[in-house]
Amino acid sequence: MRAIYIVLLASLLFSFWKALAKLRSHTALTPILGWVVGLGFFILAPFTFIVLNGGYEFPNFYDMSDRYSTVDLSNAGYVIPFIVIWLSLLFSFMAVILCVPGVNLRQQLPEIDIDERRLRRVIFITAGLALLDYSMTIWLAGGIGAYLISNWYIRGTELGLRFGEGYTLYSWLSQTNQLIFTAAAALHAHFGIKHRKMNWRLFALVVLLFLLHIAIQGDRIFFALYLLSIMASSWLYGRKKLIAVLLMIAPALALIFSAWAYFRNDPVKIGENISVYAEQDLGNRAALYFIDAFEGSDTILLFHVIKDFGSKFDYLYGISYAKVLFFMVPRRLFPEKPPAFAVQLATLYEPGATTSFAATQLGELYANFGVLSVALLPFITLLILQLSDGLLQKIEKHMFLSALLFLLSVWSVRATFEESLILFLLAMFLIRGLRLAQGLCYTGPPIEALATAS
Repeated sequence: MRAIYIVLLASLLFSFWKALAKLRSHTALTPILGWVVGLGFFILAPFTFIVLNGGYEFPNFYDMSDRYSTVDLSNAGYVIPFIVIWLSLLFSFMAVILCVPGVNLRQQLPEIDIDERRLRRVIFITAGLALLDYSMTIWLAGGIGAYLISNWYIRGTELGLRFGEGYTLYSWLSQTNQLIFTAAAALHAHFGIKHRKMNWRLFALVVLLFLLHIAIQGDRIFFALYLLSIMASSWLYGRKKLIAVLLMIAPALALIFSAWAYFRNDPVKIGENISVYAEQDLGNRAALYFIDAFEGSDTILLFHVIKDFGSKFDYLYGISYAKVLFFMVPRRLFPEKPPAFAVQLATLYEPGATTSFAATQLGELYANFGVLSVALLPFITLLILQLSDGLLQKIEKHMFLSALLFLLSVWSVRATFEESLILFLLAMFLIRGLRLAQGLCYTGPPIEALATAS
């Protein structure tokens, strides 16, 4: 059976590469490129490892419930989950291969350049708002001492219970601002890569701000999105040396990201916990670092969602998607409002724990609609492809929006539909309200004054 799995995996990897090759003609950070990159990063990469490894089991050190901590492909019970994931991804990649025009769009699109001074202004505004947010987070937690001894996830939950819907909205605005900052930084790096004139001082500042965000909020996803955008831009413009550098530092980043998932739970004791973490039996550490770097726990949970929903658990029949219709309604006015899909998963697979789980967008589709997800994931791919085509037709007006949707599309592969929609709506509100995208792009040859501003 394993040989069949590997043959099917090879066809999937080939279709993924062909889909990326089709999208290379766009030379822009488009939503469909982000969606394919997200499928590759959050589902295909862990899926590939699990297939080649014959499965995976998290070490006992993580104290995870046996309801979702193991995937064993020698067990016949995982055949259906494998087929569902394989077909969903294959059809999605084939949709891109068959529906993206074969012409070279570089010759059709106008030559676009960026007003770097305006773009730096967006970066500095959102960075300033982020710094205010970090100060507010520490103050709400009770000061630096109380903040340092608090668990990053439980802290957010407790503040939500304390301040109610007001804090929930504040948290969404905080994430939205960070998303806009990441989009501006990604777009700046994109044009730096295009012109081979990276502003390394600004790049270093951006990286430091991402590291500060990780330290304060415990969240690695935005830095990962930024790095993925740089990798995508380097690939679009054939910057092989930069790609090689990113690949060389990738193992170190995987180790750090994996370790941080443990250390962030008790930041004040990082020094003490280094030796504890180093001495623990974590099995094959390289495998663990890979799984953690690619959020592979989501794909492992995805196997169980496909295996369990429809047999052990009832399907949701669209409830998690319909929830967006009343997400703004306070729970005190609608006590029966269902919890978020991520919280529902945690209740099923880790009952009693204060946490939330992700099982990728495919997992949410399957939990709601069962095997129809095999057709629904490619359908979403086609919708995103249509959106990208519309943006490309007026790319000089929508370059910033396209970059933001590139990041949001990567994010959406892992996040729930509700989370993605809320972030998009709030991002549009902030961008329009603060006029952040106004006058960022222009067509024609670069203006000399702007070309020398970097």
